[in-house]
Amino acid sequence: MATRSARLPLRRRLAVRLAAAFVLLAVAGILVSGYAQYRAQDAELRRSLGALLLNIARTGSLLVDGDLHVRLARDGRAESPAYAPIRDRLLLVQEANGLDESLYTLTDVRGDQARLIVIGNGLGEVGGAYHLVPDIQPVVQRAFAEGTPGHTDVYTGPDGMWISAFAPVRDSSQRTVAVLAVDFRANTYVAARAAVLRRLYWSALVGAGLALVAGVALARRITRPLAALQALARGVVEGDLMPRRAVQTRDEIGLLANVLHLMVERLRMTQKSVVDVLVRALEARDGRAGSLARLAAASRELGAGLGLSPAHEEALELGARLHDIGEVRTPEAVLTRPGPLPAAERAAIEQHPAAGAEILETVPLLTPALDVVASHHERWDGGGYPQGLRGEEIPLATRIFAVVDTLDALTHDRAYRRACEMPDALAMVAAESGKQFDPRVIVATLAIPAARWTELLLERAPSRPGRVS
Repeated sequence: MATRSARLPLRRRLAVRLAAAFVLLAVAGILVSGYAQYRAQDAELRRSLGALLLNIARTGSLLVDGDLHVRLARDGRAESPAYAPIRDRLLLVQEANGLDESLYTLTDVRGDQARLIVIGNGLGEVGGAYHLVPDIQPVVQRAFAEGTPGHTDVYTGPDGMWISAFAPVRDSSQRTVAVLAVDFRANTYVAARAAVLRRLYWSALVGAGLALVAGVALARRITRPLAALQALARGVVEGDLMPRRAVQTRDEIGLLANVLHLMVERLRMTQKSVVDVLVRALEARDGRAGSLARLAAASRELGAGLGLSPAHEEALELGARLHDIGEVRTPEAVLTRPGPLPAAERAAIEQHPAAGAEILETVPLLTPALDVVASHHERWDGGGYPQGLRGEEIPLATRIFAVVDTLDALTHDRAYRRACEMPDALAMVAAESGKQFDPRVIVATLAIPAARWTELLLERAPSRPGRVS
């Protein structure tokens, strides 16, 4: 071999050595960069999965009545009247999110022990002892002692690999009385992760036999999808769940991309499930089934006429559905009282946008709705509440929704006045152009025929007995 190599011309020998060096560098680059990207994406996937479970736990904890939970923990019996309502809420959250494992609540967290109060499948004894494995103890203790929600990394439990999230359950005085737990069996995820790593190594070995052009092509094939995956992961962290074009590769990077795309789709489904649960609860309180869906559809149609992007249209629709979520902290008697309100009660009502924003800030999946929820009672002239924003300081989505919400209020009966006809309602909002409403939004509103507004807001719409909020 040495003799044959020595017979080659110097230029050829140098070319062979350079080619061999390039292939070795290419393989090393694939191994190093691929493994680094794999670790980064693996960490991102685990964070995303933990965030998904944490969102479910936070939302579920809002639906559990803390006062009932205290009563049940004190009674210690499944026959207690407080048991069924809490168990039904846990089942509702589990079914809405398609979870395989039952949700459960813990209280009296001390060291590695706690008391199990309610489990969604009803198989646990109320007040029974619950052992906390070391990996979850710090998260559970913080949630119970400090009221700080959190999630674990992948850990080994009694019967497999798990990821868990915990959120505090509070009573009416905002005291943490229990912890809501959501578990996800991670065995399949861990096996898929190992398979991805094995395929990455095999791809690097195969790359060692490729020529210069094949090496360059392979490098591009890997780095470009990874950039797309990074962009997708960054968008998920920032709350952008809009569909994206899938990465069209069939190697280990494609598998990782498919896992991440499936997770994003699951996040979208979870967001929809969470919103549906909240909307049903809000409409049950309000007595107008389907009213929030009509507001959302009408807002989206008006927003389309103003050139909103699909992402902004999604945020507008989500805000329309959840705009009055802060009213859950306002007494029902205040919301339904006819006639003028005393100053103290009026001040309580005017706090519901801020209360709604405070609730949504704890659930990252719902943060796109913050603009509408926090400022839908602001006025173009600065005379609104709670912040007194003026003109362009008010987000465009909020300015659009404010007109739709007012049209809906004017064309439905209230305890203190009768509904007016749609043409009259349009004339009334037009009169507020430049005062209560953005003139540009009013122009787009009047461009939609009154008959179309009637279809959007009035058809099959039941009367709403409460006040305008």
